[in-house]
Amino acid sequence: MTRVAVTGAGGFLGGALASRLRAEGDDVVELRRDGAEPFDLAGPHRPGRLSGVDVLVHAAWDLRTTDPVAAWRVNVEGSRALLEAARSDGVGRVVFVSSMSAYFGTRQAYGLTKLAVERTVLEAGGVVARPGLVYGAGAGGMMGTLRRLSRLPVIPSFPRASQFTAHVTDVLEGLVALVRAPEATGAVVGLAHPVAVPFDLVMSVLAREAGRSRLVRVRVPWPVLLGVLRAGAGLGLPLPVRPDSLLGLVRPAPSVPGTDLVGALGVTFRPFPDGLAQAPTILGP
Repeated sequence: MTRVAVTGAGGFLGGALASRLRAEGDDVVELRRDGAEPFDLAGPHRPGRLSGVDVLVHAAWDLRTTDPVAAWRVNVEGSRALLEAARSDGVGRVVFVSSMSAYFGTRQAYGLTKLAVERTVLEAGGVVARPGLVYGAGAGGMMGTLRRLSRLPVIPSFPRASQFTAHVTDVLEGLVALVRAPEATGAVVGLAHPVAVPFDLVMSVLAREAGRSRLVRVRVPWPVLLGVLRAGAGLGLPLPVRPDSLLGLVRPAPSVPGTDLVGALGVTFRPFPDGLAQAPTILGP
């Protein structure tokens, strides 16, 4: 039996992974804000809390603040302190759940903070998993934002933008495979279908899912929209999408890394929108 600790187990992906691992017979330690012993990424990290853990899956991330200094302190410094605590407690391996937004050349603050933690994980011999745009029943995050945008009277169009998509069940398969693969060390693995999906196609599918038969699109120069969103954020106005999230949509990663390793692990990713309304499969195929 493998003892696996999962941070962010109170979230959609972390919670689904914890349930999947437990269903496969693993001893799962859920590290979450609302747990019996609350976990906070900002720390402090109690010595001995991870003693006996074979694999730490770090999926927690704090998105509550838009202040870059505060976000760096909580997410980057907090993650580094967590990883040091894991090392001190003798944790065997670390799997870090990053993002396809974390690539060299990104200008997205979210991607840059993920990239900083990736470096620490890789230097310690851990493995980095970069899920794409996760979809499936119950999926939140960016997919939840896009679903809300698809219900607007006018839908923005970015003809040159695209995303690498990943059904949540396939992402879980990939994460479980990485937990089970001790040879996967010092690697960056993209968990997404290798063919990018045009942003406009994603929005069309989501609009049809919402029951819309006719779409009104408008091409918006994204730098202009970015400026408007930043101005609105500065004024404290409620926004349909964060400025930083817009950057992630219009400046995606150029490719999916580590596809050879994913294939060697026997993991495949269905093309979008296959399984759009399907909830994550907890018990596996």
